[in-house]
Amino acid sequence: MIAPLRDGGFAEQIVNWAPDALLLVDQAGRIVYVNDAVTTLFRYDAGELLGQRIEQLVPERSRGIHARYRDGFSATPSTREMGARLVALAACRKDGTEFPAEIRLAPVRQEGADFVLAAVRDVTERRQIVDELRAARGEADSANKAKSRFLATASHDLRQPLQTLQLLNAALSRKLSDATCLDLVQRQQAALESMTDLLNALLDIAKLESGGLQPSLEVVPLAEVLADIRTQASDLATSNGLALEVATATEWLMTDRVLFRQMLQNLVSNALQYTLEGGVTVTVQRDDTHLTIAVADTGIGIPASELDRVFDEYYRVDRPGARSKGFGLGLTIVRQISRLLGCEVKVQSEVGQGTTFTIGIPVTNLVEPTARHATLRGVAADRSGAPKPGVLVIEDDAAVRDALQLVLGLEGYPIRAADSAAAAEAIFARRGAEIDLVISDYHLEDGRNGLELLARLRATASRDLPAVILSGDTSSVLNHIESVSRVKLLRKPVDGRQLILLLEELFGSAD
Repeated sequence: MIAPLRDGGFAEQIVNWAPDALLLVDQAGRIVYVNDAVTTLFRYDAGELLGQRIEQLVPERSRGIHARYRDGFSATPSTREMGARLVALAACRKDGTEFPAEIRLAPVRQEGADFVLAAVRDVTERRQIVDELRAARGEADSANKAKSRFLATASHDLRQPLQTLQLLNAALSRKLSDATCLDLVQRQQAALESMTDLLNALLDIAKLESGGLQPSLEVVPLAEVLADIRTQASDLATSNGLALEVATATEWLMTDRVLFRQMLQNLVSNALQYTLEGGVTVTVQRDDTHLTIAVADTGIGIPASELDRVFDEYYRVDRPGARSKGFGLGLTIVRQISRLLGCEVKVQSEVGQGTTFTIGIPVTNLVEPTARHATLRGVAADRSGAPKPGVLVIEDDAAVRDALQLVLGLEGYPIRAADSAAAAEAIFARRGAEIDLVISDYHLEDGRNGLELLARLRATASRDLPAVILSGDTSSVLNHIESVSRVKLLRKPVDGRQLILLLEELFGSAD
């Protein structure tokens, strides 16, 4: 046994004042020195520990492995934490009670002899905090899964009536010739699309935050998006006595059409909300590196001290004249979508002078339209002399199924309709030769899905039937559909015009 601090002076007092329990152990595993914190922590007097084996402070069940730890440390001595990555450590008090411990080891050499200095700390409180955090995380994970299930259900149930309205509105527009009535239907369609966008915003915000929403890239004409924005926002601008100017553009983008439109629409809606006089202007400029879309207003402006907060959830400018509308999620969604699409959103503002938001789109995201793209997003190819393909519609919602039949019937498509996968297979067994296209909801009854049904129909017909899969599900489970040969995915609610153009494209590719 040695006396490491022989002077009994200030140095030894420092060791005794140390908050951690310090023990010095010789090569044989015997305790040769303890500080005052050891007696407090382990409830032994110093004399009861000196000369005793260190395993006396280890729970009996762990003494064998502790001896092996000591041998391992002696073989490769270095300052390190003892075994914490392999096993949770525990120490034992005089009365037999145990506590979770953190132990740091350091080799010490004095007067030609080797020792180990052990610093022991009771981590009971920390362990409790960790356990509570793990429990909280488990609860949060469970809540998140429950939320995901709710969102999936809400997405489907809320989109179904919107889908019916969209299709009926498209059918109505086909039956009207009066210009005034057509204008009213077009405005009604814009309102339906706004409802769809609001639904998407409420359902997709959580997916944007978690990274669960992935963009579906396609070639998109910027002019068409801007025209949609102009149509949807014009009524709001007029009702508020504001001017709205939206530029035209000739560029085409490789982007997610729905998300890009949502991002731009949120900026325009936000600008109209915070503008009392004057108006909102949307401009487009292009340089060597970026295409920049600017949404500028003559509104109340944002204080410089709050500019960094405008993209935060639930943040709204609290200033006289601001119209109290929305949940403060619009700009949050803009920032998250911009990151998802590889764009950069910036804001400049001056109180009382207005605000300008800009979207910077790398020129690498711009594409040249092909004839097929121009046809799909513009006017369908003239097939007036060609026979319409026979269509098999599979949809278990009666209202949506009837609306699909109405829209397709007005376009002259021969239609067979089924309310289940089994009914569709029965129809195909009798009329398969007359069916050239399949339109199916993804989620069908009895746990079946439209893609699996299509595979069975293709196998029966021994031909590569083209198909459109419809779904209100926004989860990643549908991301693989576009990779299937001659299959297109349309998210509900589907625009009737978009559906017809897609059918023309799919059937045209079969010619």
